[in-house]
Amino acid sequence: MDLLFYVVLLLIGGCFAGFMAGLLGIGGGIVITPIQYYLLTSIGCDPKTSLTVTFATGLAVICVTMINSTRKHKQNNLIVKQHLKPMMVFGFVGAILGAVISQYIDVEVLKILFGVICIVSTVFLVLIKSPTSLDNIKTDAGLFCSIAFACGLASELIGPAGGAFIIPIFVAYLRYPITNTIGTTSALSIATTLAGVICYIVLGWGVQGLPDFSLGYVNLLQFVFLTITSIIVSGYAANLSKKINPTKLKALQVIVISYIGLQMMGVFDIILSII
Repeated sequence: MDLLFYVVLLLIGGCFAGFMAGLLGIGGGIVITPIQYYLLTSIGCDPKTSLTVTFATGLAVICVTMINSTRKHKQNNLIVKQHLKPMMVFGFVGAILGAVISQYIDVEVLKILFGVICIVSTVFLVLIKSPTSLDNIKTDAGLFCSIAFACGLASELIGPAGGAFIIPIFVAYLRYPITNTIGTTSALSIATTLAGVICYIVLGWGVQGLPDFSLGYVNLLQFVFLTITSIIVSGYAANLSKKINPTKLKALQVIVISYIGLQMMGVFDIILSII
């Protein structure tokens, strides 16, 4: 494959990842996962290894992107600090456990389960009126930490898109306004993705058949080019999220999370097989 084409695809993928991370609080895994997988398999990498490298590298990109977007959200006063530190700790622990468990269980079953959760969550997101202030958010620390743990677990079991279901939970159940949800979950994602990256580096250390320039399962070549544009775009997108009408922002989240849910359930594959 032509090197220029390879790099351009990664830079474009980074733009989408940064945009989704900054605007919606979702890491953009649905965009960079297929791009990375296509590139790795096209250069002769084993499909199973390619998928693992894709997940690991995607988490590394999302981690760096979320750090930048969180910084912007903090400047815009959109991060709710209540229980945030313990949530990040529990999210980190959940992610480590998820990475270990993923080596021993059927991930396809979990993809369907979390796909259903995404769809159900978006239904609640549509039906329940979004809060406009922080006056009615839940205060139970145990509840927040449990949700953070589940988010970390999911992010490792089903890849970079695993944290998507937490957005509707924060809005519909914890009663966070949309803009504050995006800022706060961006901060939480730093902990969950960092844990995942560490685990994938350790688990992939010394594994044969990895593409060149890999650190464990994290491919540094793809990481660098995806991150360059994602960092730039995420900052602009984070500022944009404050300016967009909350109703429109909510509609965008419903569309994206519904797509993630249907994709994890394999609905699009079924439709394509019928066609």
